[in-house]
Amino acid sequence: MKKPSLFIPKVYESLKWKGASIILPAIWMIFFPQIVLQSNQLNDDDPAFFDSYAQLAAQIKPSIVTISSTDRGGGPWGVGTGFVVDPSGIIATNFHVIGEHRELIVELADGEICKPVEIIAIDRSEDLALLRIDRSDLPALPLGNSDRIAPGQKVLSIGNPLGYGLSVSQGVISAVRELEFGDGRPMVQVAIPIEAGSSGSPVVNLQGEVLAILTIKSGGAIGFGIPSNSLKLLKEEQNPIPIEKWYTVGMLDKEEWARPMGGNWRQRAGIIKASGMGNGFGGRSVCLAKQPDISPPFDLEVEVRLEDESGAAGLVFASNAGNKHYGFYPTNGSLRLTCFNGPMVFDWEILETVTAPEYLPGEWNRISVRFEQGGQVRCMVNGIVVIEQTDFTLRKGMVGLCKFREPGAEFRNFRIAPRIPNHAIPNEARVRAYELSETLMLQDFLPSSDLQSLTELGDSARQALIDRANELEVAGGRLRESAEKLRLSLITRELANLLDSNQSGKPEILLRSALLVSRLDNPHFQLEHYLQRVDRLAERISKRFPPMASKREKLTLLVEQLFDQLGYHGSTLDFHHRSNSYINEVIEDREGLPITLCLLLVEMGKRMQLPITGMATPGHFLALYREPEQSIKNSVIIDAFGGRMISHEQANELTSKKLSDSDFHPASDAEIISRILRNLLRSAEWDRDTTSSLRYLNALVAINPQDQYHRTLRAMTYYGEGRFDEALEDVSFLIGSNRDDPQNASLLEIERRLLRPHRDDP
Repeated sequence: MKKPSLFIPKVYESLKWKGASIILPAIWMIFFPQIVLQSNQLNDDDPAFFDSYAQLAAQIKPSIVTISSTDRGGGPWGVGTGFVVDPSGIIATNFHVIGEHRELIVELADGEICKPVEIIAIDRSEDLALLRIDRSDLPALPLGNSDRIAPGQKVLSIGNPLGYGLSVSQGVISAVRELEFGDGRPMVQVAIPIEAGSSGSPVVNLQGEVLAILTIKSGGAIGFGIPSNSLKLLKEEQNPIPIEKWYTVGMLDKEEWARPMGGNWRQRAGIIKASGMGNGFGGRSVCLAKQPDISPPFDLEVEVRLEDESGAAGLVFASNAGNKHYGFYPTNGSLRLTCFNGPMVFDWEILETVTAPEYLPGEWNRISVRFEQGGQVRCMVNGIVVIEQTDFTLRKGMVGLCKFREPGAEFRNFRIAPRIPNHAIPNEARVRAYELSETLMLQDFLPSSDLQSLTELGDSARQALIDRANELEVAGGRLRESAEKLRLSLITRELANLLDSNQSGKPEILLRSALLVSRLDNPHFQLEHYLQRVDRLAERISKRFPPMASKREKLTLLVEQLFDQLGYHGSTLDFHHRSNSYINEVIEDREGLPITLCLLLVEMGKRMQLPITGMATPGHFLALYREPEQSIKNSVIIDAFGGRMISHEQANELTSKKLSDSDFHPASDAEIISRILRNLLRSAEWDRDTTSSLRYLNALVAINPQDQYHRTLRAMTYYGEGRFDEALEDVSFLIGSNRDDPQNASLLEIERRLLRPHRDDP
């Protein structure tokens, strides 16, 4: 006979499905009195107790899943747990496990990998999520009544603590408490070991019913879970979101790109990454720019880097959005031009394959195509023509990117234009750079006469050549460092010029300035592309305005479209990630901070002639819609982070202060950009990243040279990095002409130390 404590729940479930759960206790007492008594008498010393736990664990394990999600940068975010709550493939877990608008995969207990097809429902406040995967007929766990939980009740949990999949934990219910960190909501306190990866694990009673979902570790073997009744309510409030709409972070904009052959194409900080196999022959995959068919003549260009030279990736043109197109791409260290005239390899014609010393394996290479009306194709790598062919097979079509085989590839700076300007460096700049760096032009090899003369000098000549090579390597590193300093200097100078008091407030100044801030850390994106992208986004939303809509109605539609329909949202799980301050990544990922989302909303308003401005409110940046001559009381406050219009009372709660009329003045462009830089500075300080800190400090001081706080902070940072001359410049500026001012005594002492011939002396 089966052990009683496992037999009872099975009887219960068989009767429950017949609708007999109401009279079950009476049936048990009439027909199974000995079983009930025996079950109640089991204790920790009884072997049957532990055997029942083992059988219960075996019973619920098939319902447990492992959930892996990605972070803001596309890397692994973490691994959590979930469990099946409906045979149709519905999985329950914590909201923080699936991440906000990130990619995720679900692994069943048998190891099968499944893809989510939709997010069924989420509750951020309860930290709950329901999703559906592409499987059915799964064993589901029943949800118990958490209102009947009793302290001391024995429970079991299965999850993935520290990545150890399907680990079983035994414990008891400690209490049901209303906790401050749970916003006063009831939480189930459990005495069960909880580690990273346990989140989302079910807590089940001896009948196999879920009583709670683990979510918080408090210390030791104490943790907290969300009552199962909260999950029941969420199941009744389903609002399915297709997974394609849910994913925003790292996704290509469907308005800009099409992927007719599958493959995994993602975009991060201006770099498009292709991985996996497409469904074309040989794993071919293409990513096409959504533009009307383009007829020659035109120029096409992209920078590409192969993950492995055994792969192939590059440009496509004259594509029919199917299996026909031209391709120019590096492969196996060579460069190839191919006409793809069908789905199979027999339909392809390799027009030419060449090797070129200008191609740098494993590095970024700029590949370009010039397609003429007469069928002439000129292919270049890093500015050098390597292939010239004439072919009349294909005449016009779409343009874009391609990848073949398994190894991945990265692309950046994709451009299409009637004529792309020459990338040649002006001779004056090159000559000046050479003068400053004293670059030596070396021959490819030493003439035999020179080699012979060195041979006569013996082994010391060989060592002298090695020493010189080392000197040149050091010099090369210094030159690259100088080039980076020059890049940053050019950005901060342009930023300061844009935010000059005579420029601030003009169209595009704010967005362009924010993009320049992004470029401090992300040099490889096209600034103009994002300006045009915001233009297209505003045009796309404007088309939804009714012909006679008032400005107030347009505002309502703008907020609805931007946040509800297009999915722009506040970053609740990665709030301090620097990507939230890079406006190009906010535009791409549709996720950001209150200030960057408000900035985007302000820019949209400019393009729609809606009077939206930023409000430099403390703690939580807000946007304000205010018509000319409209009173502050009748203005509209928008919380872009929450994607909603709010009342003045709600604004007071968000900012933790009672807002006065002075708080409602529009924030200047310089105020907004400086605040974004301060956010980045705090993040860099938290990461102890002094290199990044100096970038942000340089920009802050460039915007406001009289900013004593950040100039002082920069001087201290320079000093800590041993850059004494630069520290001295800031200290001398801070002292100025007030050398007799007692408040400058400490600065004068620092200046004295910095002026010592040997600064490391005591």
